[in-house]
Amino acid sequence: METSKLPTWMVLKKAAEELMKKGKTSFTRKELTMFAKNHIDPSRPETSLDFEVDLVTVNSNSKDRYKDPEKLFLFRISRGRYTLYDPDIHGPLEKYLEPHHYLPTRKLVLSQVSEILENKGYKVQIILQHRKPLTPDLVADNGKKTAVWVIDPGTDQATQLKNLAYAIGSALLSSNGVYNEIIITGPPFIINKIPEKVKHMLRSLGIKLAILREERRYTLVF
Repeated sequence: METSKLPTWMVLKKAAEELMKKGKTSFTRKELTMFAKNHIDPSRPETSLDFEVDLVTVNSNSKDRYKDPEKLFLFRISRGRYTLYDPDIHGPLEKYLEPHHYLPTRKLVLSQVSEILENKGYKVQIILQHRKPLTPDLVADNGKKTAVWVIDPGTDQATQLKNLAYAIGSALLSSNGVYNEIIITGPPFIINKIPEKVKHMLRSLGIKLAILREERRYTLVF
């Protein structure tokens, strides 16, 4: 992929990895953004790179910090100084994510997924409370009734895996004609955990898998 087409978080990640390969065990915010601009993608505005630093830092206080583990790769060791995040040194990712697990985060995820589907011509109902067994997170309708289970990127990985198992089980038990279409979506880490044989089996039953990518907003990739 051309560097100009890479998401900003990936440009920063490549820069951080290159700095570490050059023997720098830590680097300043300015060193990182300038290296990214000068050596990874000269077309990327420095302001964009600088803004992204807080979003990819595991112990950042930014309310906009990413929740997808793939995009959390920096650790702030002191004011303005960073290194690559290492769970063996800095502790498990869940340690930094758990304080932010509030319902509004889930509401935001579901509302953005709902908006994506509405832009594709669906009428969408979000189901947040009093969910009965097998009930999806969203029910979308464009003449065909579609059930959508969303694996929340804001939860820890263990919870995401548990929710994935619940979503697959619910989708399988709901693939008997109740819905015309079924979609399970979650962050790349979770969707990529599903073995290819299982993916093939789900597709054969009409169950679609979609990666929930997190940039400034969530997007669905089928």
